[in-house]
Amino acid sequence: MRRVKFKSLLFYTVFTFLTLVLLLFLTFPKFLFLDRELLRKNLYLTADKVEEGLTGLYLTNASLYDQHSRLLRFDRLSLSIGLTGVKLLGFCEGGRFQGQWSFWSTRLKAESFTCLFGVESLTADLTIKEGIYGKVSMKGLRFQDMKLDELSLELKGRVFRAKAKLMGFELVGDGQVVFKPSDPLRSGINGQVSGGGMKLLLSGTLERPQLLR
Repeated sequence: MRRVKFKSLLFYTVFTFLTLVLLLFLTFPKFLFLDRELLRKNLYLTADKVEEGLTGLYLTNASLYDQHSRLLRFDRLSLSIGLTGVKLLGFCEGGRFQGQWSFWSTRLKAESFTCLFGVESLTADLTIKEGIYGKVSMKGLRFQDMKLDELSLELKGRVFRAKAKLMGFELVGDGQVVFKPSDPLRSGINGQVSGGGMKLLLSGTLERPQLLR
């Protein structure tokens, strides 16, 4: 009899605790929480309009900055929180950017996204676990006094294959990824591509690759 009462007490205690946590989550200003988490990574988010729902956040004309410049912007951006994790969906000039964070992995996808600073268009499909896997393609990436037609990376954990198109030539090569678990998009890349009598060194980070002759 006492065991039954103890189980009932334990059940109601856990149920009450979870209910309070859920109510706190539903009523807590989600934008403030997001802003605080971004500041921890030295990122800054602005928006012309912010709307909060029960499990989501909706922004209009949103821009993300680091300490130096604007990284990307969205005409419309939504973030939703569910049992499996956090989902992000953004649109800009007809392009689309998606993100999904869960306890076991992160997934990023971009389709003809033209609102990333420093490139004309971004297409990507990446999965982040203990390394970075997938493909990313950037068009119109500038380096020194020139502009690449396209830079494509095929990532396989801690290594990658690279392909670049420049002035009608195709350059190919490979390199390594210096994986940064706390901020995967700022993982370092080191490699080179060559072809058509040219050789370019790849460096920088995944979010901001750099090329040198």
